[in-house]
Amino acid sequence: MTRDEAYRSLSDLICKGFLTVGMEMAGKTLIFKTINDREYDLIRLYSGIPSDSMNYLRTNLFFLAFSTLLIDGQNALADREQKIGDLYDFFSNLPLTITSTIQVELGLLKNTVIEVSKYLEGFCYTTYSRDLWRAIKDLPNKEEFTGIKGTSSIGLNTYQHSWVLLNRVMDTEEEEDRDFDNAILIASAQNSKGAKSVRGKHDSAIQTRDERRKKLARKGASDKAQWSPEGWAAPVDTAEELVAELERQMHGVKDKHDLFVEDYMKQMEEKEAQAKKEEEDKLVVIRQRRKAEGGFPLSGSQRILTPEENARMNANLRRPNNNLMILPSDEVASPEERERYYSKIGSKLLTGRK
Repeated sequence: MTRDEAYRSLSDLICKGFLTVGMEMAGKTLIFKTINDREYDLIRLYSGIPSDSMNYLRTNLFFLAFSTLLIDGQNALADREQKIGDLYDFFSNLPLTITSTIQVELGLLKNTVIEVSKYLEGFCYTTYSRDLWRAIKDLPNKEEFTGIKGTSSIGLNTYQHSWVLLNRVMDTEEEEDRDFDNAILIASAQNSKGAKSVRGKHDSAIQTRDERRKKLARKGASDKAQWSPEGWAAPVDTAEELVAELERQMHGVKDKHDLFVEDYMKQMEEKEAQAKKEEEDKLVVIRQRRKAEGGFPLSGSQRILTPEENARMNANLRRPNNNLMILPSDEVASPEERERYYSKIGSKLLTGRK
């Protein structure tokens, strides 16, 4: 069901008090409606003692009687108390196949009523709903409003109750906002800086609230099913969506995005471990080669040379034609040593290799 379809059904449930379905039965045109909570209570009373063996049959027949809106264009709601007996007799004389078919259609209609329930809050925040409320400012089941005689006597359904309460809450909020504006105006004369700060916090809260309601009215409902482990990420634009996402994270529930990041980090760790292993393998080969050549072993950590290693290194440095030249630091080297070093380096750079 789309948002627009749900909103049309909610409009009927609020403005008329019920949804309807039409059928051709027993040579008559019948229009049936949904049942509200008050009518369910009346059906139980009319059906008698629950333990009676005939209670189930009577309940079904009274359910059809209370569900009837029109028979061949005649309003069954007007003075319904006087017509309930005749409606009960009418349905009791119909074949079981016909009454069963009616029950099935009314069951489908009830499913529609249940399905649109998640769209109620979003509908209440629409401009249409607020304008509708401002137009009546009263109970929506009045005959002057519904245009159907008898609706005043059947009571309010759950959606009408909720719609009235939500609109009254929003009226109270608007009144409190006006009072707050007046209070801030007075306070600003005494402490303009403090009033401005309070005004900013209040406006921020109002903006957050209004943005959430506009989004809900636009989407129709906060669909919790929109999150899926196959999805990349769920929206967190509203407080409800943010709380739902935090709960999923706290319980370790992962979506496609979480799994992708987890897999990526795992690959990076494996690559890092492989690179580290390759470096260690290279060091092992170098150590083995240096040991075979008689050099001092290569280690990944620093240590003091043994006397033998120190003597061997000095011997290598004293060999003829050795190109290694050790220069003391600038702080202790003499000018002659620096000049000799730089002249040698300069000749290496300025002359070609022979």
